[in-house]
Amino acid sequence: MLPRPPRVFEADDVLSGRVVLDGYPFRLIYLVISHASYFADAKVHPGDLPRVDVLLSAAELLEERGWEVVAVDAGGKLICLRRRG
Repeated sequence: MLPRPPRVFEADDVLSGRVVLDGYPFRLIYLVISHASYFADAKVHPGDLPRVDVLLSAAELLEERGWEVVAVDAGGKLICLRRRG
């Protein structure tokens, strides 16, 4: 049996094209600033603000590709998206 695809993706990987979610088999994903921030505290620190911009930019890119934001959590470090359709 093949391993299940991940559901957590780093925003920079989406923006850089290292991760392409066209044809992704599931409808729900998490988009995070980084995997480390996914497990860190929920506070946004001043140093995180440029990375939050990267996160939001990646979410906007995915919205253009058929995904929609369902929720923003963890102080803006995590976004849940659902594929439309």
